[in-house]
Amino acid sequence: MLFATSFTQNDSRFSQFTEYLDEINKAYHIPGMALVITNPDETLLEKAYGQCTSLDQLFYIGSMSKSYTAVCIMQLVEKGLVKLEDDISLYLPDYKFSKPVTILSLLNQTSGFDTHAKLHNVKQKDSYGHYEYANVNYDLLGKIIEAVSGQTYEDYIQQNLFDPLGMDDSRANAWAVKDSPKLLLGNRNYFGFFKQGQTDIPTEKSWFHEPAGYIATSPHNHAKYLRMYLNDGKTGGSENSENSGNSENSAAQILSPESIQKMWFKNVSEESKQFDLYYGMGWNYMNWQGQPMFFHGGQVENGITFQYILPDKKLAVCFMINASDYLVMNNLMNNVVFDSVNILNGEEAPLINHTKCFLLHLALNALYLVMMGLSVFFLIKVRKVIPCIICFLVWPLFLLTFTKLLLSTPLWVVRLFVPDFYGVIIASAVIAFAGGLIRLLQKFIFDK
Repeated sequence: MLFATSFTQNDSRFSQFTEYLDEINKAYHIPGMALVITNPDETLLEKAYGQCTSLDQLFYIGSMSKSYTAVCIMQLVEKGLVKLEDDISLYLPDYKFSKPVTILSLLNQTSGFDTHAKLHNVKQKDSYGHYEYANVNYDLLGKIIEAVSGQTYEDYIQQNLFDPLGMDDSRANAWAVKDSPKLLLGNRNYFGFFKQGQTDIPTEKSWFHEPAGYIATSPHNHAKYLRMYLNDGKTGGSENSENSGNSENSAAQILSPESIQKMWFKNVSEESKQFDLYYGMGWNYMNWQGQPMFFHGGQVENGITFQYILPDKKLAVCFMINASDYLVMNNLMNNVVFDSVNILNGEEAPLINHTKCFLLHLALNALYLVMMGLSVFFLIKVRKVIPCIICFLVWPLFLLTFTKLLLSTPLWVVRLFVPDFYGVIIASAVIAFAGGLIRLLQKFIFDK
């Protein structure tokens, strides 16, 4: 409560905050961005950039959806319908594993499921009992919500979260939002340039679904959700009251304060080498410069989001960007998030390097050019048998497998989130294989 009343809408820290974001928006060539800062009662600062022309536009919020799913689970716990210690097979008989998987282990990401597992092929591995981030954990929680409530995930969250909070535009059905005029289309990055278009709406065998990452909401709606945490689980705040029909004296209790504390602090170590990080229930926790900070990012194929709560300051902040540039902008935005916390702490905004984004893309494009250039060079120059085997068989096989073997990232994930890199890999492999085929035809047909 130390800084609970220290921020007003005209606070100088907010003007510094927006000036910093203005520079970031220019330096990183962000297509569209929305910012919201709220206290328990009202929005203190909001701003829209570029293609984002209204804070009532809808974004797919990626893994920020996980905290919504965790809230729904904790509601069921409060009603006595589930227990955190229950094995999930009690509710999902088709999901039985050699080692027990509890609801809590799904929430804490300690089930032992692989990061890239999907609902139809989920298996346990050696990470059981330790933190390993996996979307499938929260997709399974979504199925548990459906099994226990007798409703679809979409209907349950609509009735028990969106409606009480007055989140009128929010949906937990990506297909229903796809053609909405309120949806702000996202952008994928190709070789340093953004191209706007639809995201890949989840299907049955997709990597993740609404409970793990495909809730759609607006910055204005999401601010109401964040205010719920700042009001000890109630639909507090004058803005929420106007839209949900709740007055300050009749605020609905979405979740008990005790359940929120469990979401934040019933956590496990993420075993990070850089920070002392913990994962609770849809929220990361760390102590940043002497204050608790609860946060979570989100990403779909063509957009990223980030939210954090500073309970000592009674502040919550959310960024939504309708673009994803996995290898450059996304990483740079991680620094922006923590810089913004420092600004709210009264520190000077750091200087922005306006060439960094360009130079990083230049380096990546040079790497792509070398990769494809090698395949073309092999095609033109290599003719002896042993070099042919290496260049036209080993090299393309390496290209198609190195992301999995060296980076622990399957090629299908690269296709979704780094499409230009994927295209270069495939083109380089095809050129190399084609070179091998040409050499075979030359040797066994044309040279006879």
